[in-house]
Amino acid sequence: MTLENEKVCLIGSGNWGCAIAKIVCKNCERLPNVNSEVNMWVYEEDISIGNNRTQKLSDIINTSHENVKYLPGIKLPPNIIAVPDLKEACYGATLLIFVLPHQFLSSLLPTIRDAVHPSCRGISLIKGLGNNVAR
Repeated sequence: MTLENEKVCLIGSGNWGCAIAKIVCKNCERLPNVNSEVNMWVYEEDISIGNNRTQKLSDIINTSHENVKYLPGIKLPPNIIAVPDLKEACYGATLLIFVLPHQFLSSLLPTIRDAVHPSCRGISLIKGLGNNVAR
């Protein structure tokens, strides 16, 4: 019997999500039983880059390794992959790390449930409590 490597996905990419991504990515690179690449779900936004031009936030994160909107000036590890499609981001994940505002969680759970590995576990780094949970 062979064990699959853990596949980690961060759900959220704001300042808290990007800050914790630095630690998570460092650990994923050094642990032998974990995929080194970490997907991070990004709520896609168009970011003004000057001269009346915009660029997708996920593209900026993937090329410059910086979340210029929510954590400017802080370099992100190269093994973080910003993914704007939630299903794609968490597909096959065995470990989810939730770092988003609690009020958005219930609307995301059906998509997440259909995409993750059957043995997936979750870690909550969510601040706040809500009482409207999808069932």
